[in-house]
Amino acid sequence: MTSKNGQAPVELAAATAKAAAAERFAGAIIAAFEVCDQVGWPLKQPQKVALVEAALLEFDGLEAQLNSLVSIGELLRNGRSSDS
Repeated sequence: MTSKNGQAPVELAAATAKAAAAERFAGAIIAAFEVCDQVGWPLKQPQKVALVEAALLEFDGLEAQLNSLVSIGELLRNGRSSDS
């Protein structure tokens, strides 16, 4: 089953989850920078860049992981229904 733009519902759900997670992740990074400023430990530009790079590297592959989890769930559900 595909949607009008040719993407399967699972792919759309994974992309939506990735976008929502990215928004929250970005907000958390900005909040961390602000807290550092407020407590008197402001980060220098290279430190901020390193933190964002680390966050992006950690975030990379999220959509593939979500798709994998959905596939595992489907396999488990299909296995249960065939055992009945």
